[in-house]
Amino acid sequence: MRRTRPDKVWTIALKEFSEFRRNRYIVYSLILMPLIMTTILPMVYLLPVASFASDPPDEPMDLGIETIEIVYGGTVQNGYYNRTLFIGVTLGNIVALSCRFVDCEMNYCLLRNSDISDSSLSECVVDRCNLDNVSRFNVSLKDSRVLGEPTEAESTLLLLLDAQMLFFTLIPTILPTIIASYTLVGEKLNRSLEPLLATPTSDLEILTGKVVSILLPSMLVTWICFVPFVIIVNLIAGPVLDYLPLPDLTWLVVVFLLGPLFCLVSILGNVIISSRVNDVRSAQQLGSLVVLPIVGFFAVALIGVISLTLPYLLAFALVMVCVDIILFYLATRIFGREEILVRWR
Repeated sequence: MRRTRPDKVWTIALKEFSEFRRNRYIVYSLILMPLIMTTILPMVYLLPVASFASDPPDEPMDLGIETIEIVYGGTVQNGYYNRTLFIGVTLGNIVALSCRFVDCEMNYCLLRNSDISDSSLSECVVDRCNLDNVSRFNVSLKDSRVLGEPTEAESTLLLLLDAQMLFFTLIPTILPTIIASYTLVGEKLNRSLEPLLATPTSDLEILTGKVVSILLPSMLVTWICFVPFVIIVNLIAGPVLDYLPLPDLTWLVVVFLLGPLFCLVSILGNVIISSRVNDVRSAQQLGSLVVLPIVGFFAVALIGVISLTLPYLLAFALVMVCVDIILFYLATRIFGREEILVRWR
């Protein structure tokens, strides 16, 4: 098999770039949709939460507790306790007033006007207490101060940021669908592929040139839009979180690793779809189905089945590499002179 020549591939890509500039629909799609998703939508999502955020308390309440008894270790079940210091104790079904708990485990307890640190609570009612590094399960809090944990506004902002990762997987997936529907199906309808096939270029060079011509503008737009997105997010969320959330390693993996892999899936999927459809609208509708597995992955992550951590994202990237290889093999089988001349009608 003849080796692919980069100069021929680049010549074909340049030819496609010139076609893009003459098509206003492609130019507008490349500019407007990504800008809306990366500038307006973050403000719509984040500004209301940030506007009503309040500063988290950084000091415990002064409860005026003076302990007169100390209990070390063991298990305590049932009873009423007042002004007692518990250290490393497992407690159940107790009522405590003005007590201190350090490294304790409490179940089905009523706690009031107490200091609780480095402990765990389960099925408890807590009224006017200080909680520092306390894990909770089904706990009712009233007039209490929780230290060392993100506020509700901070948690909401972080959750919304994770949701907006979806934007930077949708952009490089949707843009190729728009471009490829015109460069592939459009040429198929205009019968302009045949003259290209008559040039001294291989089928692989033509396919690679077209892939490059769609991949480069799609990813450049995605990466350029990432800059104002980072600035907007940091301006809105930074003062609430007390640090600049972007860019971090997880986001860099999504934008600069998963983004190009998703883009290739979309491009190669459209090459395969183009061999079976005869109009641009059908190509766009079928090509949009490529988005569904990606949306599904992030939907599963957002409902908590998996977390958007680096190991999961790298594992998903490996899966996408395998998918890209399979699709590229199928596309090379379909995008051939004989196949185009005989079946692309």
